[in-house]
Amino acid sequence: MKKALLLLAAIVGISTLTFSQREETLANSSGIKGGFGGPFFIFSTADGNAGGGAGGGGAFIINDFFIGGYGQGESFGRRRYNNRNYDVTLGSGGFWLGYAYPSHKVLHIYTSLKLGWGTAALRRPGGDNFEDDITDGVFMVAPEIGAEVNLLHWFRLAFSGGYRVVGGLHGLPGFSTNDFNSPTLAITLRFGAFGYK
Repeated sequence: MKKALLLLAAIVGISTLTFSQREETLANSSGIKGGFGGPFFIFSTADGNAGGGAGGGGAFIINDFFIGGYGQGESFGRRRYNNRNYDVTLGSGGFWLGYAYPSHKVLHIYTSLKLGWGTAALRRPGGDNFEDDITDGVFMVAPEIGAEVNLLHWFRLAFSGGYRVVGGLHGLPGFSTNDFNSPTLAITLRFGAFGYK
């Protein structure tokens, strides 16, 4: 009986040592400690008209940095052109890079940079006939900085301000190159695993 108990204790001890070792994975060796996804809401202007919109994205977290992708769309009221009404819109998608430090604290610095491509457009309101839309391809660079709050271990809320620079605009009637450049305000919701328990 004593030998059986010693054998059982030895098996449990060896199993505990074996399973307590950290499994090596590609993610661990690259420094990836989590990831997130979620929506964000933007407020800005175009040609002096206030507007805004929403988007979403996701990223891998590497230490205090993140890298991923995003997509967003904004609307800035109506513009009349050739005796027709059009909604003024801006949409883009691309890379999303960011930094949060010290991210384990309840309140910390949050900053990000969106680098994307898309379209500035005059869209016919309420219509599904996209042939009537007037579009122009653009690229966008949008840095921001602000503060983020850790509400739950899997949910963070950021408030930030920044500036959007839009380039490549050449053929949208009534708009010049700089008309979509604007200060921005954003609210970002991040849901995921951030590498802390």
